[in-house]
Amino acid sequence: MSVISGWMKSNGLRIVVSLLIALLLFTSFLLLGTKASGTMEPSGQEQVVTVGSGDSLWSIASRYAERHDDVGYLVYTIKNRNNLTDTLIIPGQQLIIPDL
Repeated sequence: MSVISGWMKSNGLRIVVSLLIALLLFTSFLLLGTKASGTMEPSGQEQVVTVGSGDSLWSIASRYAERHDDVGYLVYTIKNRNNLTDTLIIPGQQLIIPDL
């Protein structure tokens, strides 16, 4: 038992540090190519909007909807385009407004 405990004392810190570095590298690779909303770059006529304080998906969609557009459908397309699972958005987040 003393051989194992001696090995753990001398190498335990190295193992823990190595595992933490591996975990840090793994998580950084996951986050590398994503923005706050997890989207790709806008294309064509799409616009990028920065969420302000008090903004909601509905208020943003209302701002960009044409007179004949269905605001609910625009909220749905904004959610899909930005890979959002719900309607929660935070100030400073960038959203892509799709071209309808």
